Amino acid sequence: MRKIFILFFISIFPKIYSQDTILSLRNHNLNQAINNLKKDKDLKNASIGFVAKDIKSGEIIAAFNPDLSMMPASTQKIITTATAFEVLGKNYRFNTILQYSGTIDTIHHVLNGNIYIKGGADPTLGSIYFDKTKKYDFIKTWIQSIIDLKIDSIEGSVIGDASKYSNEIACPKWAWEDVGNYYGAGANGLTVFDNLYELHFKSSAMPDTLATVTFIDPEIPGLVIHNEVISSNNPNDAFIFGAPYQYLHEVRGTIPKARNDFSIKGAIPDPAYFIAWKLQNELENSKIKCNGKPNTVRGLLLNGDSITEKRQDIQIHNSPLLSEIVNITNKNSIDLFAEHLLIEIGYSVKKSGSYELGLSVISDFWKLRGMDMDGFYMFDGSGLSRSNSITPNQLVFVLNYMKTKSKNFDAFYSTLPVAGKSGTLTSVGKNTSAEGVVHAKSGSVDRVRAYSGYVTTKSGRELTFCMNISNYNCTDYECRKKLEGLMIALADFNL
Repeated sequence: MRKIFILFFISIFPKIYSQDTILSLRNHNLNQAINNLKKDKDLKNASIGFVAKDIKSGEIIAAFNPDLSMMPASTQKIITTATAFEVLGKNYRFNTILQYSGTIDTIHHVLNGNIYIKGGADPTLGSIYFDKTKKYDFIKTWIQSIIDLKIDSIEGSVIGDASKYSNEIACPKWAWEDVGNYYGAGANGLTVFDNLYELHFKSSAMPDTLATVTFIDPEIPGLVIHNEVISSNNPNDAFIFGAPYQYLHEVRGTIPKARNDFSIKGAIPDPAYFIAWKLQNELENSKIKCNGKPNTVRGLLLNGDSITEKRQDIQIHNSPLLSEIVNITNKNSIDLFAEHLLIEIGYSVKKSGSYELGLSVISDFWKLRGMDMDGFYMFDGSGLSRSNSITPNQLVFVLNYMKTKSKNFDAFYSTLPVAGKSGTLTSVGKNTSAEGVVHAKSGSVDRVRAYSGYVTTKSGRELTFCMNISNYNCTDYECRKKLEGLMIALADFNL
């Protein structure tokens, strides 16, 4: 009867009552939870966006500002990873090829040429997010494959080839305080070891005294650290500032006092050069001398040198399946992997790898599938840029498409963290009705908290949802608890 009454209102007063107003006439627990947020004093200056949609019927269960374009933070990874499944396929693999140029003198066991590492933009090469015990195995395999060619010395050097992607490692829309830190490590045509290094400190028991840099792991040739980090009674608040290809990194902020070993993570300035240097060092440790200095294709081009020499493949290293990479991307919210997926999407269609092309292909993909693109502003794959802005309706559109039209849904769905169970949602909704029934991607940057995903309600309905609060006046934890309450209301929905 209530539904008939609401429809009657719509038919008589179509221009007086907005969709939000009509939805608010439904007196159920979900709308009550939304109304509580609207009245919350901590959120008086905040932007709140929310929508929950029944997958089967298409009915909007509840909404508040569903077309408000908001910074999505890491919920943007939903768009990147969903598109990767659709464009690349769940069984897609990246590869890295070890090559040589010139000729092998089989009598004197000399390579009259160079060793090349041809990057295939594999984000998992030596990654800590897979099997840590096998982190260096690919290097051992490369050395053995060179030994198998009966090469005892190399007239040239090891050259890293990252030319599959543009030289623009970091997204130009990232904040300066992010670039240089591990979560701001950008995609590279020859990524290795997650493009990160660890900077280790020893801090004094006396607050406000300068901490000491003890070592860098792994060693980065040429890296100079300007240290301004001090010991403090407060938790870690230290940041590394350094641009791609620049070897002076400044470290500022505080770390906890009285620590014999405390580490923060930074971004390797030039991953292609680093792995060329690393392999050449390991070759020389294996008694295979290189007469030249390690270099990169970019370095050769900057020097005006030719890179036209023919190469022969020695060994091909394949990445895990894309479905495994996306699983880590979404469950652990790995920015680097998301950036690689973004650019690889563009490369697969345009045959050239750059942020611009990746973003163009993603935008065109969803536009062609009927998404309303008004308010859609995407500048990276991970959601780290504060220039990103996407509406709750757009995120829900992607989630609905994957559920109803994609053959990759099961693979995609399995990558999403589960409330109270896995990934970034392990501590969210634990021991509540949301536990185990909310599968969603979280998002968080300064003054932004967001969640987007799927939920099976108490009444058995399957919903997609997006919730976002930006510019709140409470702590991050308090904002998270407010959104957790909204997720519990979704799970408890019983109509």
